Amino acid sequence: MGVANKRDFYKLRELNPEDVEFIKKLAIKPSPKHLQKLHANLVKQFNFLFKLKSLIRYRGIDNQKLNDEIEEAVNNLEEDLHGRIESRAIGHINSILKGDVGFFNTDEGNMDFVYFLCVQYMRTKKIKSSVLANVTSPKNIDLEKIWNVLSHIFATNMGWSLYAERNNFHVVLLDNQSSMQFITGDQPVINTYATGDPKSPPETLEFYYPVSPVIGILVTEKGIHKGINRISVNAEEVSAYNEHIVRNAYDQIYASSEETLRRYRQLVND
Repeated sequence: MGVANKRDFYKLRELNPEDVEFIKKLAIKPSPKHLQKLHANLVKQFNFLFKLKSLIRYRGIDNQKLNDEIEEAVNNLEEDLHGRIESRAIGHINSILKGDVGFFNTDEGNMDFVYFLCVQYMRTKKIKSSVLANVTSPKNIDLEKIWNVLSHIFATNMGWSLYAERNNFHVVLLDNQSSMQFITGDQPVINTYATGDPKSPPETLEFYYPVSPVIGILVTEKGIHKGINRISVNAEEVSAYNEHIVRNAYDQIYASSEETLRRYRQLVND
């Protein structure tokens, strides 16, 4: 706690009618039909507090405690949403740490965990910065302002796609008994096929997620790794995964020891 936190990173910003219409055209209408109502309700939920503030001003209500509580909710609503998503994944992460990925073969376990991974993938400053740098929006639209809504919509769509195709994917447990340790970063979930040019989106997905210095997972297509659910990785392979983490980090990487971090100092500088 207290490390890797950016103040007000998830603070909500009021959406005007043009913002809402742009979100509908860009993200909601292209979504699967059964998810469109869910996405529309998310937009309403994120904007409700601002409508409430306007109503309070309109009625001339002057209540500092009420104003403070609304402002606190503006700061915390999305953070609380992330907390609920993470809480549903904690049990699965504990299972991974014990070497058990059986939950992935159950409908509920698969749904909760792939949604968690997709949210962790989309919520970061790295993804946000990449989108802002490579997507041109209309002049009257501030893409940064609406990104928190878009990221949830895209994460939900991605999660549904993985869940719908769950028979084509499996989890591979990476058992690291080498002298090297896994590191992680402020982009904790990466697509191993998306480590090149951000303007050339990958056509294949393989999530890599380091869970501890000695355990990581891949969510990958069946047939890769010949259906094996657990593999031992050597120091060279661990280093390759760590380099993926370094190259995908925005500005911070984390390890369990200073010695491990020092190995990647030059790569970070590059």
